[in-house]
Amino acid sequence: MSKEQRKHQRNPANGNLRIKTSLTGIAYTVSLRDVSKGGAFVHTLHLPRLNETISFEILDEYGLQLIRGHGKVVRIVERALDTATGFAVRFNELLDPAMLDYLCAVRLQETA
Repeated sequence: MSKEQRKHQRNPANGNLRIKTSLTGIAYTVSLRDVSKGGAFVHTLHLPRLNETISFEILDEYGLQLIRGHGKVVRIVERALDTATGFAVRFNELLDPAMLDYLCAVRLQETA
């Protein structure tokens, strides 16, 4: 997705999401690469289908649920030379600004 199509600024982030896909119903944990109020890109080898509906939980560093929500898979990235395998999800509801700040702060702490 080009920058012109994005409604919200992406921010580098660390953290984990527990994903449950609509087709398989199996839950698995993925790592955040970046996040915005409207969506996220996650690293994973377990790729859902494009346009698939997912439910997700944002987890803290202990694996406890902070919030949960639903979204739609809007982009799939298979392994390439300069990009890790993963997918982009558009959230059905905008992420709370405090949660966005938390996820970005976790990234800053880990890179410091």
